[in-house]
Amino acid sequence: MRQMTIELPDTLAELPEREQALFVRAGLYEAGQARIRQLELEIAEAKAEMAHFETRYGVAFADFQARILPDLDTLQAHQDYNDCFFWESVLAEKKSLLAKLQRIRVG
Repeated sequence: MRQMTIELPDTLAELPEREQALFVRAGLYEAGQARIRQLELEIAEAKAEMAHFETRYGVAFADFQARILPDLDTLQAHQDYNDCFFWESVLAEKKSLLAKLQRIRVG
């Protein structure tokens, strides 16, 4: 297990060691929960952006890549593709982070 050293404000350093540990664990738990909520919002945003793309072209992104993109020769289509590719990578990254955070148990 990795160890980390933190500097506590004097008011917290004056608490008994057990209370300090409880305080730090509770803070880590709350920070983790806040990050999970933030990731969930970021996932929802990425899904919404991809849904706009899929609505515009009437197909899922994977189908667009395979069937439609090779025949499209417009700047807008390629720009849309790049945007959706970006959001797809954001979605994958955020889902991976969320899964890792959800496995963490503080305490």
